[in-house]
Amino acid sequence: MKRKLTLFIVFFLFLSVKAFTQNEEKKWFLSIGSSSVLYSQEDASAVGGRYKTQFPRLSAGRYMFKNVTFVGSVSFTLSNPQEYATLDGTMRYDFGTSNNTFSPFVMIGGSFIKSTRSKYLLPTLNFGFGGTIWFSDKLGLTGEFMYKYNEERFQSQKSHTFASAGLVYRFSLFGNSTSSSSGTKIIRDSKRKRIWNTKN
Repeated sequence: MKRKLTLFIVFFLFLSVKAFTQNEEKKWFLSIGSSSVLYSQEDASAVGGRYKTQFPRLSAGRYMFKNVTFVGSVSFTLSNPQEYATLDGTMRYDFGTSNNTFSPFVMIGGSFIKSTRSKYLLPTLNFGFGGTIWFSDKLGLTGEFMYKYNEERFQSQKSHTFASAGLVYRFSLFGNSTSSSSGTKIIRDSKRKRIWNTKN
């Protein structure tokens, strides 16, 4: 368990330190929002309630290679951080839509969850889907829905659904540039492709 926790922390720090990207031009994104958890009625008594909410949920992500973004997130409740806190690592695949006004994605990843019913961080395997609606080239609204699968041997935590929504800001640390035979050309801004203008 300690080895899994160490590997996960290293992975999360890697996501946080490196330049995170949303697409090939603006390579970083940060988001803030809220999230909610829903357990089955049968599992509610084991985890101390069926429905839980978190604020804030903080995320950062990096576009690693074609259509794939790595994301690190943390969620907790300010009034009671131990009720349900989660540290998530996710890989998203966006079907090549990161430059569109609406960018859907599917995802897979894992979490470590801390709650009042457990003394330890317990792992889950996550998979789900989501999307981002861009209001401008930099600002958008993002949401995701995940199923967090928990091994049956961890009785203090159960499999459950997890949903989140928030504002996302996309940017580049060093400006956008493209190379040419005459040198490097700085691109100040790029127009986002609209869905109806995208070639099939």
